[in-house]
Amino acid sequence: MKALIVGADRIEPIRQELEQHAHFTKTEHWSGRKVGDEKRTIPTGTRLIVVICDRINHKLLRNVREQARRQDLPMVYAHHSLLEVREKLANLQLGVAH
Repeated sequence: MKALIVGADRIEPIRQELEQHAHFTKTEHWSGRKVGDEKRTIPTGTRLIVVICDRINHKLLRNVREQARRQDLPMVYAHHSLLEVREKLANLQLGVAH
């Protein structure tokens, strides 16, 4: 399974969390700092989007959210806290949050 991480600069702990506990084998990262990030398309095969809210602008968030809605992809929103990401992933796996 593939996940997309949007935002943040240091994503290695989040990537490891996705691989070890949520069983995602591939992750892609959009920092949100590049001009072209606002126009990117969610990669084929993506099953989850993790948005780190403290590092992205509104235009990028709007684009990602709209694409995720059209593809019926779950999104997890968090600030730059691994614990928060971990809790939201646990809720998502239980079907509590989307």
